[in-house]
Amino acid sequence: MRLLAVDLGTRRLGFAICDAERTIASPYGIAELQHPADALDAVERVIGETGAGRVIVGHPLRLDRRAGPEAKAAAEFCERLCRAGHDAVLWDERLSTAEADGALRQAGLNRRERKARVDAVAAQRILAGYLAAHPRD
Repeated sequence: MRLLAVDLGTRRLGFAICDAERTIASPYGIAELQHPADALDAVERVIGETGAGRVIVGHPLRLDRRAGPEAKAAAEFCERLCRAGHDAVLWDERLSTAEADGALRQAGLNRRERKARVDAVAAQRILAGYLAAHPRD
């Protein structure tokens, strides 16, 4: 089963997908949102494009593991996906965007290039972490 990871934002979503054997997580792209309510449609469109059977939603907990407003919004979004009939789970994404930005910076990308890719690379980090912890789910 292919898995889709989502790095949830209010203006942009980052996506990553894994291969059917669940060995490699790859950035898939981003979706620009006109309104946060458009996120469900954007995720469903990518599910249709990729045939993903499970959605891994990044859960941005604080470093002390408490849930701030962004983490609560991610949990609510994950519940919306489940109510819409999708297999969706939350996965701790702490520092994924910072790690993604650092990797892109190290690769020599300028600020504009990093901004265009950071959300998809953050989703890749989220998915890679999930795959490492759940190799056979």
